[in-house]
Amino acid sequence: MKKLIILTLVAIFMFGTAQTIGAKNNKSIVGEWKFSSPSAPYGYDKGSIIISEKEGNLAGEIKFADGYKMDLKKVNFEENTFTCSLYVDYELVEIKAEIKGTKMSGNANSSGGKMPFTADKTK
Repeated sequence: MKKLIILTLVAIFMFGTAQTIGAKNNKSIVGEWKFSSPSAPYGYDKGSIIISEKEGNLAGEIKFADGYKMDLKKVNFEENTFTCSLYVDYELVEIKAEIKGTKMSGNANSSGGKMPFTADKTK
């Protein structure tokens, strides 16, 4: 009986620790990131990536310079790598970027090829 109680307490402790580590990990990416992608089509080349956390899950949207917004899908942040996807003009665009402090750099991949971008955290 003592072993069962000890194993239960250890399991609860480990689960709680894993949740805490995940929450701390997301804090560094949550916020607004101003991006620039010179090779992207006009209108899609500047704006903000806004990342939030809802009930322990990441969510977000892209707001282009003209104010047009798109929801991000499959938002993930693991080991300093940010990934997500979105539909632009009915086409899936996959984003993958590396985070170093308040700087983000990566590529948006579409049928038109890779479009490099950089972003700076503003909020």
